[in-house]
Amino acid sequence: MNSRVVNISSLVVLLSLLSFIAEMLAYYLIPLPWASVLLAGILALGISHFCLESSLDYDYCFIHAAFMVISTLAFAIVIYMIQPNAWIQYDFSLVFLVLVNWLTPFVYCTIRDLLDHGPRFFGYSSFFRRMTILFLAIYALTILKQYYITPILPPYEEDAFGAHNFVPFMSLAGHLEQMVRQGTELQPLAAYDAEIIALGIPFGFFFRIFLRKRMLPLRLLIFAAYPVLLEVLQYVIGLGRYDLDDISLSLIGILIGVLLFHLINSLFQSVANREFLMSREKLSNYFTSM
Repeated sequence: MNSRVVNISSLVVLLSLLSFIAEMLAYYLIPLPWASVLLAGILALGISHFCLESSLDYDYCFIHAAFMVISTLAFAIVIYMIQPNAWIQYDFSLVFLVLVNWLTPFVYCTIRDLLDHGPRFFGYSSFFRRMTILFLAIYALTILKQYYITPILPPYEEDAFGAHNFVPFMSLAGHLEQMVRQGTELQPLAAYDAEIIALGIPFGFFFRIFLRKRMLPLRLLIFAAYPVLLEVLQYVIGLGRYDLDDISLSLIGILIGVLLFHLINSLFQSVANREFLMSREKLSNYFTSM
């Protein structure tokens, strides 16, 4: 390992550490919790740009992202576990703090790989694979918590068994109509639905990539089975609330994730003249054989 690599590695770790300290101080000192999320996005963008330009390699972007995601996740867990606390309060923005520290380097490096038509940067496929593993590990923990440890529940009482158990969104529409009639605040219901949809998006996006070589019927079967399995497990272990509407909302999230993959893939086809995640070596061989 040459001295230049050692120097860059040490500098990236130092910048990541300083970034983590700055984000934690912002969360603690600034009365607006979302200020730390904004700061995290700015710092992650700047450090990702520095890592890529200084090394011409995506490895250091991953090192920074992994350091920030793990450290901010640990910080969020500690704050959550010590509540109630008079000195520092847990806020849902901590979830977005972790997400932004992963998403910003991921999006930045994807855009750079999209716009780089020459052989300047290499290793995006490896970067994507490692970022995916990092994200899915945290995603699995999130699913475990939100479905089976402290399950999220809709802001209304469970209905008696009836037709709504077999008709998607029938129960949701009925409760929505009742809440509007009674003048009840709709924000908790909207937040619950948005969270269920959001939890389905990563599965749709990443598993569309993992299953890209599989036949369409198999992909559809896996996409449909995933939310059903989550709800059936809730019913079996007696935690949370088995609900057909949750399955429907998860399927909407999965569909959004699949469409997001096709959008990104279309951008790569039109801008970079290659498939998303297609290696540059394969691209060079493709054009050479033409």
